[in-house]
Amino acid sequence: MRHQTTLKFIDAIARAGSIRRAAERMAITPSALNRRLLAVEEEIDAPLFERLATGVRLSAAGELFLAHARRQMADMERIRSQIEDMKGARRGHVSFGFDAGLQMRGFSEAIGMYRGNYPDVTFEVERIDRDDVQRSLSDYRIDLAGVVQPESFPNMTTLAVAPLLISAVVHESHPLASKEQVTFNDLLPCPLVMPPRGSLRDLLDVAARRQDFELRPVLEGELPFAQYEMESGEAVGFAANVSTRREVVWPGMVNIPLSPRDMATPNLHLVQLRGRALSVAASRFADMLVQRFAKYRGDD
Repeated sequence: MRHQTTLKFIDAIARAGSIRRAAERMAITPSALNRRLLAVEEEIDAPLFERLATGVRLSAAGELFLAHARRQMADMERIRSQIEDMKGARRGHVSFGFDAGLQMRGFSEAIGMYRGNYPDVTFEVERIDRDDVQRSLSDYRIDLAGVVQPESFPNMTTLAVAPLLISAVVHESHPLASKEQVTFNDLLPCPLVMPPRGSLRDLLDVAARRQDFELRPVLEGELPFAQYEMESGEAVGFAANVSTRREVVWPGMVNIPLSPRDMATPNLHLVQLRGRALSVAASRFADMLVQRFAKYRGDD
């Protein structure tokens, strides 16, 4: 499998943007890694990377080669998974991406349950900006993804759909904590903590504009960075997950759904690259998520 090892080395260089950093991650000396790279470039008679003062950058030929390499590695992983499954070993690897604007609770529970049944399966989980999901699937960096309303993305197959709960997050002592729902008007006097970008921010901004409401955050960033302010004051944050009000960001906090009059319920899609044959491990995990999405929709 020396050919596969070489492909992994090229992939590592592309991800790291540096031969030295890739060598550290792959436990090989930079000179040995560079010799492997030069051998491939000599074989195909084209440079895969542009050498820069700060590292390396894929050339046009490198982008073509890397796409081929990742398809080859994904196919080999699928074959390995099938062979291991035939032997009863049930090993494998799953690469999962999720929309950077979401919380991870629902997916982390699914991964934990899956590994309880198949402890020899490994996972790689990556937060991905919504606009990068299509490329990550096409580049075989991830097998599956959870993304908000990707209807405009070509070359994706939706495996399941579930409603996404958008909630205000407050401390349990907050004046709004006892409400069943909150409106934008309820939030008017409150300091707001907003995600700086991503699907959740886009959904909130669009909904606010429709209500002629301006969201003015006192802090833009991930919720944990606002923990002190939220616990000691009246700040309100936001969360999105396939979950219920009982789900909390951290102890002492309360999730309160936004009123459907202000925020229409968006959908979360479980997607994969159209036409791609998943490994046994990834296919099983997809089946588990499809069942969980059905529960979130209340189908059973």
